[in-house]
Amino acid sequence: MDLLLFLTGVLLGGVVNLLADSLPIRRRPEWPSCQACGAPRPWRAWSGLASVLLGVRRCPYCGRSRRGRAPVVEVLAGLGVVGLAHLRPNLQSLLPAIFIGCVFLLVLVLDIEHRLIPHVVTLPSAVVIGLMGILDPARGPVKTLLGGLAGFSVVFLMYLLGIAFSRWISRRRGESVEEIAFGFGDVTLAVVIGLAVGWPGVLVALVLGILAAGIFSLGAIVVMLIRRRYRAFLAIPYGPFLVFGALLVYLGGRDLFSLLLTP
Repeated sequence: MDLLLFLTGVLLGGVVNLLADSLPIRRRPEWPSCQACGAPRPWRAWSGLASVLLGVRRCPYCGRSRRGRAPVVEVLAGLGVVGLAHLRPNLQSLLPAIFIGCVFLLVLVLDIEHRLIPHVVTLPSAVVIGLMGILDPARGPVKTLLGGLAGFSVVFLMYLLGIAFSRWISRRRGESVEEIAFGFGDVTLAVVIGLAVGWPGVLVALVLGILAAGIFSLGAIVVMLIRRRYRAFLAIPYGPFLVFGALLVYLGGRDLFSLLLTP
């Protein structure tokens, strides 16, 4: 059974790879193609894992090797589905968890590779995840929609503060500072997270994500100082850290929330 679940996850990981390859460029899914020359991939190379196992990693037209990300994503998706099946053996709770996990995995890849969280990913995902939360008897419409609203409000405020801070720094330094801590893609991602974990879990998820990003940034600054390559206003993708916090709450759920609030 675990093997079947793993293979199912690998297939879903292949879909994530397909979307991660096509959405940043054309904002719509397309058939698997070489990212270097645009030529269609042979069917044996549609799966990143299969292309490694079958030895067809290079494009037959331009000879460019496929990114190593593809098999990694498929393996992670396979292991993720197996893990979710053990955590949530009930099919009614497993299917939403798999969908949410695939959305988060896609956001992870897009934000790391492109510093981009497109609305074509977050908006449809918000609709589907919101409906799943509303129809879930354990949560219902109030907690689900309040979670989405809270996620939007908190991160949108931080987005506005980031813009204001960037403009203030630009005026003080006399040069343009384009980077801001949160982009609007992070705002829409926060809506998805809020709908996925509901109220009040969204607050814990955002706090955990921001703390994780802060710890990472501090570590990066220390490394840059040691290497004498310090650069102010280091731009990092916040999406992976927000996803990290969301997964902790979504999978740990009530136990994590109760632990944080217990005096």
